[in-house]
Amino acid sequence: MCALGQPDMRSTVTLSAGLAHNVGPTCCGESAPSLAASYAYRILSHLDLEAGVDATTLLGTEIRGANYDIKANDRFTWVPFGLKGVLPLRHGRAEAFAGGGGLYERYSVGTPFLGAGLVSRDGWGAYVSGGVTLAVDRRHRFWLGGSTHLFFANTNSGYTHDRWFIANLDFGIRF
Repeated sequence: MCALGQPDMRSTVTLSAGLAHNVGPTCCGESAPSLAASYAYRILSHLDLEAGVDATTLLGTEIRGANYDIKANDRFTWVPFGLKGVLPLRHGRAEAFAGGGGLYERYSVGTPFLGAGLVSRDGWGAYVSGGVTLAVDRRHRFWLGGSTHLFFANTNSGYTHDRWFIANLDFGIRF
C-alpha cells in the first residue's frame, strides 16, 4: 500500500516561454516567440493528466505584390490536453517526462487576405511532448526545466496541415 502512495503535492502549474518554429509546409512565418501555461494533476505515481494553452505572436507573415503590402498580424493559439508519463530521477529531485494527446488549434489573422488564403481558421489535431525538470528547493515545490512540443493539426476542413515544434524554458509550482 505504501509503494502506491501519492505525494502530498499532486498539482503543478507551469509557466513557459520559448521559441516556436514552423516545421510544416504551410504559411505563417518560420519562427516566433511562444508563451504557455499548463496545469497537471498527478493521477498515479508516474502519470499526470495535463491541459494547457500555448500561444505565438509576432509571426511576421507579410504578403507583397505590385500594388499591395499586407502585414497579417497573425498568431496561433493551441490548447493541448492529454497524459504525461513521469520518471523520477536523483531521489525525486529531477524528473524526465514524455506525453501526448489531443490538440485544439486556432489561427487568427488580424488583417485577412482572401486572395492568398490568409484567413482565420481552427481545427483539431494531436501533440507529443518531452522534457526534464529539476526541483530548486528542498521541499520540491518549485521546479525549473525545459520542454519540447510538436503540435500537428489539420485545419480548414483538412486542407491545411500545420506542424510546429516548440522549445520552452519552464517554471513550475507544485501544491
